[in-house]
Amino acid sequence: MSTAFVLTGGGSLGAVQVGMLLALRDCKIEPDLLVGTSVGAVNAAYLAGPGSTRDRLEALVGLWQRMRRQDIFAPDPLRWLGAARGTQSSLFAGTGLERLLQSNLGYDGLDDARVPVEVTATDLVTGQGIVMGTGAAVSAVRASAAVPGLLPPVVRAGRTLVDGAIGELDVLAHTAAHGVTDIYLLPAGYPCAGAGPTTALGSVLTALSLLLHRQLMAQVRGYDGGARLHVLPPLCPLSVSPADFSQTTALVARAHESTRRWLRSASSRPRGNAGVLALHDHDGLRAREGTSA
Repeated sequence: MSTAFVLTGGGSLGAVQVGMLLALRDCKIEPDLLVGTSVGAVNAAYLAGPGSTRDRLEALVGLWQRMRRQDIFAPDPLRWLGAARGTQSSLFAGTGLERLLQSNLGYDGLDDARVPVEVTATDLVTGQGIVMGTGAAVSAVRASAAVPGLLPPVVRAGRTLVDGAIGELDVLAHTAAHGVTDIYLLPAGYPCAGAGPTTALGSVLTALSLLLHRQLMAQVRGYDGGARLHVLPPLCPLSVSPADFSQTTALVARAHESTRRWLRSASSRPRGNAGVLALHDHDGLRAREGTSA
């Protein structure tokens, strides 16, 4: 038996996946393969690093608890002016994410990872989704998380790459083709409650989260691979913006509890149900986490 974890994108909501990973660990479910997109690529690549899965996961919790928005999206008015004038490819430099990865991954190439790990990206010229499982880990993860307009594209092997969430790629079919017996899909989710984003950064990241969520629904509905598919329910209701890094501790704790309860409940089957990903809202409802963007 072999198990794959598929981790999706969602900005700061990547903290939800950390809680899900804790619950999977509690139930003694560990990955033999990790496939990540965008912030899911960051989490997957980190988890695949040296040491035990338990130790890496505990360290990942600490990393998310320390993380702040400026660590990834540091304000730079001169760069913003350059972006408006057409002399910069993005509003943020991407150096913060690069430093975070270089300081924490603990290995150089994706093929050096303790657990096999693959990350997705999108060819900005063709729109084709690609999967990277070899080569420099930092540049691969940076490419997977390069939200167009926000973070700069990454050039690898002559291709200009951006966030894997927007590419044409069925990540579930790709993962099943590895011959695994079980796939656990860890969706970061989207803010289905609250008043909606109030900043440009929040609007872009929320829109990307919704795009990815729609793609996931279509892939789950059309899934016919040989592996058993387990779709972990995203947090709901959720009012935290994907640009808000101040709520990560609460998100980890809430996702840990809700996922552990779901995994241990017989009523959680069938686990490949696309219905748990259905787009919806909660009119006027503000969840406990707050609504800042």
